[in-house]
Amino acid sequence: MLRRITEIILSVLLIGIGIDVFAQSNDTQAYSFLKIPTAPTVAALGGLQNNLKDVNGFFQNPALVDSAQKGKISLNFMPYFQQAKLFSATSNFAALGRSWGIGVQYLDYGDFATTDPLGNQQGQFKANDFALSLGTAQQQGNIRFGASLKLVGSTIEQYNSTALLADFGGIFIHPNQELSYSLVVKNFGFVLKDYSPTSNSQVPLDVQMGLHFKPINMPAKFSLMAHHLYKYDIAYTNPNVVVTDLNGNVISQKAGVVDQLARHLVFGVELLFSKNLQALIGYNHLRNRELSLTKGSNFGGFSVGLRFKTKYLELSYSYSGYHASASANSFGLILDLKKIVK
Repeated sequence: MLRRITEIILSVLLIGIGIDVFAQSNDTQAYSFLKIPTAPTVAALGGLQNNLKDVNGFFQNPALVDSAQKGKISLNFMPYFQQAKLFSATSNFAALGRSWGIGVQYLDYGDFATTDPLGNQQGQFKANDFALSLGTAQQQGNIRFGASLKLVGSTIEQYNSTALLADFGGIFIHPNQELSYSLVVKNFGFVLKDYSPTSNSQVPLDVQMGLHFKPINMPAKFSLMAHHLYKYDIAYTNPNVVVTDLNGNVISQKAGVVDQLARHLVFGVELLFSKNLQALIGYNHLRNRELSLTKGSNFGGFSVGLRFKTKYLELSYSYSGYHASASANSFGLILDLKKIVK
């Protein structure tokens, strides 16, 4: 079994490396909204969590589609930056003898002014992105495998683009301990129709792994997530920012080995106050380094949240720091329709 798991992991990484090499010669990555955390629980744990054990886990890892979540529906809302607003919903249902997950993501960028070359306003236009997802999972011993298919679209004024993407995931759940390992390939696919004949959009492929565990007798759960495993250097250096020492010598902004590795990691902690109330804390090093101020510190990369459960519903909230001048709040609701409607 261990050998088989190792072969799967190596195959997935080689696929990702091949796609990334191809993408290096191209220009624009589209559908970046798929990277935005859809639920407050995910946002609060650093923006990445493919071990999430609730109905929202479907967006993070299709292997998390579970019959235990059947009949539950999740509704999430995030007022994003400026006038943008992110909506998402997901649910699990049973059909054809198996459990299925279905979900929708919608990002409304708001209204924009249409102007002529002289800047005179001539009207308004809208921009939005959406994704429709359907997936299922299968249990094999202590391992669950899942896959989902996504129809993704983007519209900017009269220009639009569509893509067909897929997520593939697996999760190993320890039979005697609260311990799990996960592997996910996200947004694997191709563009069906690009914005224009000269556009060359690329899909936001990612390969992720995760570790989730709860120490015995400790009221806390811990997670360590790794992303962009097919690519070592994911650091961005702004060519317009030049840092010098006291003598005027330019200081290299190239990230060191430890910094490069840490940019692939997201840390999360769930504090279990009771079975009904949990606090969530996360840290995303990539977000911290790329959105920090040149001088001084800020809350960038850190996130916090709360989750409150009752018999019939679950409420969640998160606050995520991006930059000294920008943060994001997220709100979520999960309803258990099996218990509400009897």
